Amino acid sequence: MPEVAFIIVSHNTREVLRACLTSIAEHAGVEHEVILIDNASDDGTVEMVRAAFPGVRLVASPSNMGFSPANNQGIAMAAAPWLVLLNPDTELRPGAMRAWIDGHLRHGAAISGPRLLNPDGTLQKSAWRIPGLSSAALEVLGLHQLFHSHAYPSANFTKDFQPGFVSGAAMLFHRDWSTRMGGLDPALFWCEDTDLCTRIVAAGGSCWFIARAEIMHIGGESAKRNPKRAIPNQLLSRIKLARKHRHKLIAGLVAMVIGLHIVTRIVAFGLINVMREEPRASAYRHAWTRYWDYLIHGDQSI
Repeated sequence: MPEVAFIIVSHNTREVLRACLTSIAEHAGVEHEVILIDNASDDGTVEMVRAAFPGVRLVASPSNMGFSPANNQGIAMAAAPWLVLLNPDTELRPGAMRAWIDGHLRHGAAISGPRLLNPDGTLQKSAWRIPGLSSAALEVLGLHQLFHSHAYPSANFTKDFQPGFVSGAAMLFHRDWSTRMGGLDPALFWCEDTDLCTRIVAAGGSCWFIARAEIMHIGGESAKRNPKRAIPNQLLSRIKLARKHRHKLIAGLVAMVIGLHIVTRIVAFGLINVMREEPRASAYRHAWTRYWDYLIHGDQSI
């Protein structure tokens, strides 16, 4: 019986996925299984995995079902008691998995995340405060980083601590919590990690950042490749999250602030687009259409 199930969802990430699977094979340090749900990649991902990693339990989905449903499928397949949701653009460092589980157990955590490192070895912040109305408003004004409305200071990441939530790029929890929570919310295509951690804490569990467990994470690959899909879903998920966990009045104000955020970016990136091509200009125009489709027609599509 494996101790840990690594659950990975991929979509056109063949080469970074190859490095990820190699790092698991070399550095997991625990009995494990790897479950890969591929969301209709057309870059040879499936063929590469079958040839180079025959021990991986591969599901080649004929369509891109999204991050949450694919992870939930992987969770349902897992035999191991410990579940690790891992992005394909990550690589385990030696000893990371043992240190992660030990830290998780030491704190009695319900869900936890490791220290994520950029490819150059520098810290990549991977735990944040739960976003709300104030952080959304400061973000419209471009002041969220100045006031640390969402992020913790870098000094926090030198030791274990309890954040609002940890990054979905690498999350560890026991299958008992998955059974209780019902997995990731398929209505979200961003903020899935925020929502899961929020639900677990509300149910009496704790969320921890484990400093000694180190995993390299490239980060942002999906958003860079397709901002027209990423940006609208990032913003709409903030509204969905507020509607799910906040008072109706606060959720309504968050929706208004997100609308203002979209408008200001349409103007700003539209002006930049006049001088040079700026993909975010069309992405925010699309976000405006998606915003109204969601608010008026209840369109939940991702």
